[in-house]
Amino acid sequence: MNFLKRFSKDYRRITSRHNIPYAQVAGSNSRNDISSIVIPTVGADFIEEAILSATFAARYAPELREIVIVTDQPASAFTNLPEKARVVTLDIQIPNPSHRYAQIYKSRLLKMQAPLSASPDSTGVLMIDSDLNLLKMPSYQLEKFSLYSCFRNGRMGAKFEKRGYQNVPAYYANSVRPGLEQHVNSAFLAATYFTWQRLCPLWVNLFNDTWETLPDDQPPTDQPPLSAALDTLDYQTVNLGDWTNWPVSKKIGGTPSVIPKEVIGAHGGFPLSEWHKYLDNPDQPLLFRGQDYTRKVRYLTDEEKRAGVSS
Repeated sequence: MNFLKRFSKDYRRITSRHNIPYAQVAGSNSRNDISSIVIPTVGADFIEEAILSATFAARYAPELREIVIVTDQPASAFTNLPEKARVVTLDIQIPNPSHRYAQIYKSRLLKMQAPLSASPDSTGVLMIDSDLNLLKMPSYQLEKFSLYSCFRNGRMGAKFEKRGYQNVPAYYANSVRPGLEQHVNSAFLAATYFTWQRLCPLWVNLFNDTWETLPDDQPPTDQPPLSAALDTLDYQTVNLGDWTNWPVSKKIGGTPSVIPKEVIGAHGGFPLSEWHKYLDNPDQPLLFRGQDYTRKVRYLTDEEKRAGVSS
């Protein structure tokens, strides 16, 4: 980040509204509870985990009014769903069908539009990745113009710098959040419906502009465009803490372990059969594969998937 930018008025304002602990904003007059869960998923490969995620949400977050799976697959492919669950099928077309990571590109585009498939009268909409299982009700009150999540270390701008790209869109240089060391993790995002209505279209546009401008030599991530969009909209970002998005493979992969009772959202964890054991008895040790396996199977080019590289 340009050193002089740290002394600018925009930098001071945005950093003062970034990564705010939830405890600092809790207890306000707002009573926008999370009432809708949205689970985006693309491709037949991920139907099973989306159904499982919906099953966990129904069991462990019974106060929810609805569970919405947003997908490019037909609704008939999602069987044995909980009573509160429904399926919305979107026709997603990516700008460049020959992109090396076309399925990942498509999954990101669908994800960025998915929250708008929740009921417009929802008091709060939580979007979770299809491999994230809720183990408790996310009992948070949401304010307009704020995005609630957990945070991870790593500058989003580094995804461009490490590759030496020469044609990075100019708005990244003029934004603050892409240069900060901690970023919003998009696997668990909560906001009011109104907040999503403003964010989603801009997020999609910046994503397309970014990854149609840059080479297709890495999986297109939604997080740099999200960080730039948050700056543009002057949204506050609120940190819900690490228990909301607990990385299963990183924490306990390769070692039989009991899931801690503090976990609200458990992210990842393969094979899925271990999660069915949790549904039978949450106090039993589970054995998940390590973090390397998770990254290997979820960030393949389309050609690698066809060749069965993950097998």
